[in-house]
Amino acid sequence: MTGQEGHAFDLRGAFLNKQTALEASFLAIRSVTNHPTAKGDQLEADWGGLLRDFLPSRYTVGPVFAVDHRGRMSEQIDVAIYDTHYSPQWFGGANNVRFVPVESIYAVFEVKPEWNAQYVRAAVQKARSVRVLERTSATIIHAGGRYIRPDRQGKPIIAGLLANQNSWADPLPNLDNNAPTDPTDPGFLDIGVALDSICFDYTPSLADDGAVKIERTTSPPGQQLIHFVIRLFQQLQTIGTVPAVDMQFYESAITNTGHVSGQT
Repeated sequence: MTGQEGHAFDLRGAFLNKQTALEASFLAIRSVTNHPTAKGDQLEADWGGLLRDFLPSRYTVGPVFAVDHRGRMSEQIDVAIYDTHYSPQWFGGANNVRFVPVESIYAVFEVKPEWNAQYVRAAVQKARSVRVLERTSATIIHAGGRYIRPDRQGKPIIAGLLANQNSWADPLPNLDNNAPTDPTDPGFLDIGVALDSICFDYTPSLADDGAVKIERTTSPPGQQLIHFVIRLFQQLQTIGTVPAVDMQFYESAITNTGHVSGQT
């Protein structure tokens, strides 16, 4: 082997080993307790750790409540991916759960032990509770000039369901019966994974004519986790950077001066 050829790295094996480790962690905690809170906390920690290991350091991962400048708050999100650069985290937190401006949110996930109708509907409700909040968008000054109020419509909030098992013989029809199939619905789920069997995603892609397509794809057998992390990263790439918080709107909550002009 020459110096230019480099050394081999088993990429597929590395992903599968990570999947095996996550499943082993879930099985270990389930074998010693039947307490739902303990099992739920462990699941959230496992998924949060996996995402932190995989994603670049620019993304922060953890449980949150999202809030907006009108003083509205989402339901508690088990695992969120959020920004700490353009959206200051001045609200703090309690019990390891942070209160973050909705502008900072890239993605929200409901973490459950399995796919079933109840848990899918819970994921839909969590997604809606975040997406109905009002995001602001400030002009960003950078070394080369400025970005004028980035379009929030082009920066959607990703939502999904993370589970270890699938309880349905036919998971996709059951998903369609319990979650919106319209991408414009605030409860729409962009991605979801059941580690034992399947991952689905609606990752935008370009058609031959240049139009953006959003079609559902599913993972090949045995590659659920590989499919999930790669497609999630692709979806994050399409967002780029979250909108920067327009501080004037949040300041108005303190001064009671009402909304400033120029923002829709």
